Amino acid sequence: MVLLNHLRKKYKVLRDTSISIIETHWSEHSDEITLIRNIVFVKEQCVPKNIEMDGKDVDCNHFLICKKNEPIGTARLQPGGKIERVSILKTERKKGLGTKLMKFIINSARKKDLEKVYLHSQMDSIDFYKSLGFKTKGGMFQEAGIKHVLMVMENE
Repeated sequence: MVLLNHLRKKYKVLRDTSISIIETHWSEHSDEITLIRNIVFVKEQCVPKNIEMDGKDVDCNHFLICKKNEPIGTARLQPGGKIERVSILKTERKKGLGTKLMKFIINSARKKDLEKVYLHSQMDSIDFYKSLGFKTKGGMFQEAGIKHVLMVMENE
């Protein structure tokens, strides 16, 4: 909780209602990214911390979405096009912010000339990803004790 308060003070420089999204690196924003993922995945979804923090972060491009310059969500993109760790704080969900974050990531992936982007969607998020243009491939599987399905978006 001390870290959360520190981050809130650190990012309350601007007092507007704007939403901003940045592409960043683990070395620049690991505290903010870790905080959000710990809240969403480890605390809310009971994903073991050793699975959540898998050692792949240094090799990925990261995305941070902020409201009033306060971090409220994150995701990462692996070099091969896999989008992972998409997370928005509970108080900020159902406001269209996940859509904004995903569109930003998809646009970034297109600029990198990736043939496709793909992800492992939790079952209750399938419709969300379909609305962005992803298609399901294959059957359901377990990941960190949670049911998932592979979803793919081909680069047009």
